[in-house]
Amino acid sequence: MTENPGSATKSPDLSDLEAFAKERIAAERYPDDLHTCRVATCESCGVTSFELTVEQDEGSKPGRFKGVIWAQCSGCASRQRFLSFTAYPERGKTIKVEHPTCQCGATTFFVLECERIEVWDGTPSFFDEGVVAGKCAHCGAFHAFALTD
Repeated sequence: MTENPGSATKSPDLSDLEAFAKERIAAERYPDDLHTCRVATCESCGVTSFELTVEQDEGSKPGRFKGVIWAQCSGCASRQRFLSFTAYPERGKTIKVEHPTCQCGATTFFVLECERIEVWDGTPSFFDEGVVAGKCAHCGAFHAFALTD
């Protein structure tokens, strides 16, 4: 792990986080489908550890997240939308706001989104499900912040 001048953590090897995320969506049960992962990175400074705000919209249920996940960079404090999974065409009313905290008390995470895209006749066809997962930047514990379907 390298440090940035603002003492914000650059991305370590996140292969273990990717494996955790794929396990959460049971990727091994769908070997012919496409499983893609996208690591959160600050658009301004490139730092990859974030504090999250999870806004659940009406219609959100366990395993079927609806809402927005905001990521605030631990380096420059810029805020960006990491995931927006809402009812089209308009966003529903926010019913719950969470600021995830690890059991160690830390609030900063390395974050990624992993999705399964069903493949039909050799062609990636449509989104099936996904997860936004994180790894605590302090203790390394894994967390699933939202499951999408």
